[in-house]
Amino acid sequence: MEYDRQDILDKAAEAYDHAEATIRAMDDVFRNVTGSDYDAELTLAQFDMILQGVLLNVACADGVFDPVEQDFIRQFAMHGDLLEYIKKDSEGRVSLTWDLIADLPEDISASLIQVLPEVLDDQCESFVYPLAAVDFSYSQYGDVLTTPGDFLKSIEADMIRIAGLLAFVDSDGTEDEINAAVSMIYELEGKHWRNLLSGRALGSGQENN
Repeated sequence: MEYDRQDILDKAAEAYDHAEATIRAMDDVFRNVTGSDYDAELTLAQFDMILQGVLLNVACADGVFDPVEQDFIRQFAMHGDLLEYIKKDSEGRVSLTWDLIADLPEDISASLIQVLPEVLDDQCESFVYPLAAVDFSYSQYGDVLTTPGDFLKSIEADMIRIAGLLAFVDSDGTEDEINAAVSMIYELEGKHWRNLLSGRALGSGQENN
């Protein structure tokens, strides 16, 4: 089956724009309620890096990270760059480009994918805290009534949609690639967000049974 790459890119951009708008709105609520000067750009930079990690996992799931997939991932580095973060976090010892990752032996690139959740864990926890606080307590978003977890589901759905579109940008999407995306999204952000939504870390003062 032939896929229209521009159509895929356009749909991915729409999903990204929706996630970005949701994050900005939630950050506005967090600042207004807490009086914090928390910067939405930081949250968006963290989102970009998490998304790039997920997309890299998808792209490498079939053992081939081709130029089309590299270009797809590059468009989601508008606020934050995963490779720059890895370089800074390693104090310059690990300096990568998307082209270099594509040229790595499969076992080395697989090892990189395996350590990404650990590398990004602190960023993920910082990313989800203000958003989960809003998700836990805020009952209305525009004209839409919500319950705790709705915003998480919305952002996860946008990320899964983007990752799913990447899986088909090389016209050879596989179930393994989609599964890789869902698993990593849960590992990177879902577990932190759900833990916070449980009330254990949001100061509910009560343990859930």
